[in-house]
Amino acid sequence: MRRALRWGFLAVAVGLLGWAVVSNWDQVSAALRELTWGAIAGSLVACMVALGVNAMSWRAVMRAIGLDTTVAEAMRVFLLSQVGKYVPGSVWPVIAQAEFARDHGVSRPRAMTGSIVAMVVGVVTSAVVGAVGLVLAVPDALAAYWWVLVVAAALAALLVPPVLARIVTLAFRVTRRTEEPAHVGGRALLASAAWSTLMWVVLGVHAWLLLRELAPGAGLAVATGAFAFAWLVGFLVVVAPAGAGAREAALVLALAPVATPAQALSLALVSRFLMTAADAAGLGVGIAIGARRRAVVPPPDGSAPPEA
Repeated sequence: MRRALRWGFLAVAVGLLGWAVVSNWDQVSAALRELTWGAIAGSLVACMVALGVNAMSWRAVMRAIGLDTTVAEAMRVFLLSQVGKYVPGSVWPVIAQAEFARDHGVSRPRAMTGSIVAMVVGVVTSAVVGAVGLVLAVPDALAAYWWVLVVAAALAALLVPPVLARIVTLAFRVTRRTEEPAHVGGRALLASAAWSTLMWVVLGVHAWLLLRELAPGAGLAVATGAFAFAWLVGFLVVVAPAGAGAREAALVLALAPVATPAQALSLALVSRFLMTAADAAGLGVGIAIGARRRAVVPPPDGSAPPEA
């Protein structure tokens, strides 16, 4: 039953991923015609590299709460779970990661705690990278969205190990969990933050490869800062009500000194399409890793192999 539910979830997620591409194809195809194939291919590769780096950031936290696996296995779990982003509701990737982590002896509450912590790390590092990239280049963007940095600073405070430990302990008490709360130490948080910062830099390269053809003269620093900052705005506003279009609006404002609104919107459309394509490719890699693992290490009792 668990295997059927997992494959059913993946099927639904893949269907919604495909719909995300098809429903916006007319706009995306028009934007793609403004770019060379070299820029598109290079940007797609950067998206895929960033996805792998993000998996390493997640693994750094998950190792601290008991998910001690190889890099390949951690990649498999993370890449498969990413298609959960296309199922309505923001919690599906976290739930998917927790379910897959159970195969390695990590309880669902501990796994969900680790995934949420890793997500907060990503939010905080996006604020840092975005602020560094824009504080000198586009001060108007920070003036308009100052509240985003305030929220990110509050989230950063949650990553202080003693504060994080108290919050996790309180959550376990409220939910009447009897197991030992997950503990994520400072070293694991620093490692996760380092990987996450690298991810934003790589995604900045992804944005710059596109932006320099849409708006010649745009630099890597402003592209990286604008992309990270716009993602943060979109994430926080989508969590709150009425967040539709927030990421695109923030990107238009952040890139105003180097790009027109039409150029910034073209970047947003193509970027979203390429990141979706990278998620699809990541899903294929995750399935391939699982198939290879089952082929190389057959079950000792001759029973059916574990589910993907």
